[in-house]
Amino acid sequence: MAGRGGAGVGVVVTISILSILSLGLFVSTIVFYGNLNKAKGELTLAEQGLSEYINAQQRNDPRISQIADTARQNRETVVGYLNDNLGRAISTISSRADRGTLETTLERLDSVRLPGIATATGWNGQGEAPSLKALVTGSSFDDLLGKANTHIAMQESRIESALTAKTVAETDLQNEQERSRARDAAHRATLAAINDELARYRAEVESYRTGTDQHRSDMDIRVTDIRQQAENREVGLLDRLTALESQKLDLLDQIERLRGDRKRDLFEGRPEESLVDGRVVAADPAEGTATIDLGNTDKIRVGMSFAVYEEPSAIRPNADGVYPRGKASLEVIRIDANSAICRIVSERTGNPVVRGYIIANAVYDPNKTYKFLIIGNFDTNRDGTATDAERLGITAMIAEWGGEFTEELTGDVDFLVMGQRPNLPPEPPINAPIAIVEQFVQAQQVITRYDELFDQATMTSMPVLNENRLRTLIGGF
Repeated sequence: MAGRGGAGVGVVVTISILSILSLGLFVSTIVFYGNLNKAKGELTLAEQGLSEYINAQQRNDPRISQIADTARQNRETVVGYLNDNLGRAISTISSRADRGTLETTLERLDSVRLPGIATATGWNGQGEAPSLKALVTGSSFDDLLGKANTHIAMQESRIESALTAKTVAETDLQNEQERSRARDAAHRATLAAINDELARYRAEVESYRTGTDQHRSDMDIRVTDIRQQAENREVGLLDRLTALESQKLDLLDQIERLRGDRKRDLFEGRPEESLVDGRVVAADPAEGTATIDLGNTDKIRVGMSFAVYEEPSAIRPNADGVYPRGKASLEVIRIDANSAICRIVSERTGNPVVRGYIIANAVYDPNKTYKFLIIGNFDTNRDGTATDAERLGITAMIAEWGGEFTEELTGDVDFLVMGQRPNLPPEPPINAPIAIVEQFVQAQQVITRYDELFDQATMTSMPVLNENRLRTLIGGF
C-alpha cells in the first residue's frame, strides 16, 4: 500500500513538473514570438533607415566591403569613417575650418588660379590662367598632380642643368681668374725686370752722355787744332801747286817740242804686211766667187767681208792716214775647215780677182777674244716674239764664234749686246699670291738693270750692239 502510494506521488509530481514545464514553454514561445515580431519590426525600420545610407547593390560592392572592413579595424562606423575621410580630403583641398561639401569646395577651387600648374597642363600663358576647378574638370586630381609632377620634374631637370652649367661656369671663371692672376703676376715681374733694365739703361745713357759731352769737348778742341793745321797745310799746298803748275807748263812746252821733232816716228803705222789676213787661192769669174785660205779655225763667219789687194805694199795709208780702197770686195758665203768661198761683191772693171791676191779686214783679228755682256729679250727663232729664253741662242752664237760672255759689266767687256727692253707686267693687287708678287719684283729688277747697263755703257763709250749688229760683227745669219 505504501509502495503504491509512493509511486503515485511520484507520477503526480512528474505530471506536475511536466505541466509546469509545458506552461513555461508556452509562455516562452509566446514571449519569443512577441520578441520576434518586435525584432522584425525593428529590422524593417532599420532596413528602411539603412537604405537611406546604402542599398543592397552597394552593400555587395567589393569596395564598400573593403571600406567596411577598414572601418571595423579602426573601430568606427562606415558612415563615420567615410565622413571623417571626406572631411580630411576637403580640409586638405580647401584648408578651411568648416569643411563644407565637395560642391562648396569645388566652388572655392573655381576662384583659385595657379599659373605654374596651368602651364603644366598645356596653358599657353595667354590671358587669365584657368582655375583649379577647370583644370580638374573631365579629369582628376591624380592626372593634374601627374602633369604638375612631370612639369616640376622638367623644371627641376632644367634647374639642375642650369646649376651644373653654373658650377662649370664658376669653375671656369675661377680657373680664368687664377690664370689672370698668374698672368698679372708674370706681367708685374716682367714689368719690374723691364723697369730695372730701363733704370740700368738710363744710368748707362747718363754715363754715355757725360762721356760724350767730355768727348765732344775734346773733339772740338782737336777739330780746332786740325782745322788750323789744315789751313796751314792748305797754304803750303797752294804754294806747291803754284810751283807745280809752273813746272807743268814748262814740261808741256818740252813735250810739244819733242813731238814736233819726232812727229814722223810717233805716228808711223805698223807695216802693211801686218794688215794682211789671208790670200785668194782660187777664183771663178763665171760664178762671181773666190776661195780664200781662211776657214772655221780662223774664226771667220758667213757675211764677213774682206778687201782685196794685189800685194801688201798696196795697203799703204795716204798723208791723212786713210788706207786705200781695195780693188775688190769679198763677202763670205760658205765656210769649210781651212777655206771659205766668198761672193765677189764688187771689183774694178778690167782688173778681176785672181789667185795670189791678198785680203784684209781692218777689224779682223783671229787671235783676239772678245767679251760680251748680254741682256734683254731676243727673237732668234724669227717668230715675231722676243723672249728672255731666246737669249741662250745669242749666247750659243757668240760661243761658237769664239767670243766670251759675262754677267757683270767690268772694264774688260768689249761689247754690250742688248735685246728688246722687257715689259713690266701690271702691278699685282695687295692680296695677290706671293709667287705673283715675286715675279713682278723680279721683272722690275731686270728692267732696272737693263736701264742701268745702258746708262753705264753710254757713259763709258762702250759699243752697244743689237741683234742685227751682233750678227754683222760675228757673221751670223
